[in-house]
Amino acid sequence: MPIKPWYNIVSPREDLREGNPLDASEFAVHLDYVRDGRAQADYQNPERFFERTFLTKNLKLLAAEVLRRLAGETTETSAVFNMSTQFGGGKTHALTLLYHLAQNGALGTDPHSGKAGDFVGVNDLLRVARIHKVVPAETAVFVGTEFDALHGRGGDDGSPLRKTPWAEIAYQLAGNEGYAVVEEHDKKGIAPAGDVIRKFIHPDRPCLIFMDEVMNFVSRNRKTGLATQFYDFLQNLSETACGQPNVVLVVSIPKSEVLEMSSEDESDYASLKHLLNRLGKAVAISSENETSEIIRRRLFEWDLRHFTEDGRMLLTKDALTSCNEYADWLVEHRQQIPTGFLLMMRAM
Repeated sequence: MPIKPWYNIVSPREDLREGNPLDASEFAVHLDYVRDGRAQADYQNPERFFERTFLTKNLKLLAAEVLRRLAGETTETSAVFNMSTQFGGGKTHALTLLYHLAQNGALGTDPHSGKAGDFVGVNDLLRVARIHKVVPAETAVFVGTEFDALHGRGGDDGSPLRKTPWAEIAYQLAGNEGYAVVEEHDKKGIAPAGDVIRKFIHPDRPCLIFMDEVMNFVSRNRKTGLATQFYDFLQNLSETACGQPNVVLVVSIPKSEVLEMSSEDESDYASLKHLLNRLGKAVAISSENETSEIIRRRLFEWDLRHFTEDGRMLLTKDALTSCNEYADWLVEHRQQIPTGFLLMMRAM
């Protein structure tokens, strides 16, 4: 009896069914794009994003701890996280997940008054976090590869011209009033101290600040002296976050993975890493044994009602039968199968 085609057992997602090839750029989107509404649909739409996201063990622990801290719980929580994951390790996915949670939190006491309560996997995050709802949080996003200190941001759209990371973050968190707090610091390129930072972070509102690809910004601004001020700002911001119960700072250090770092880059990288690890927690998102589930969730349509306890999709009886038939076929025809393919299968 011929083996039933796999695509009659499990359905590929619509982009694959329609012949749209997957491009690596889809998986390298910056959080800036999500914030501005320019990201690819799988990242931009939060419901769709969570449906296609496998919550790895470390991602689940990170998200739960961030949610717990934003809810004002300081026991067993960190205020600062250093995303040490390199390209392909889930960094962008983790940042986007946290962003969507903060943007769609529940108002009042009803956990379903915000969209986040209905996202796939969020109930499990709340269980791990030991809280009953996702709280909404003010968010600010700084991406080092996107922000140009010479050109600045704003000034021609009715918003104030911001030329430093602290001005950009203050403006995102508190609008014109936030920018006014650091206006002189922005114009003079001087990092604000904790007393000033606390003026643009509202004490009664949860706050989630993202700083991504900071090595790129540091490397490009070393000769102007802004890199040194950036280090001071990151230290002051980290210590401010640690001193407030509902503020979280998530930082990603790495420079672009396609470029080798100079000796100066290496020195700055080590300093930034030491700073963040001293004040916060280093985080890696995925491990090799979770890769197949990450890909499976992204490529195929699944019945979202059927999960294992660790969040993996359950295969139907037909799917399990088909897997066994293909495995039997491989064993029977192993002499015709390339050695590299067999080695890969054993590794999985």
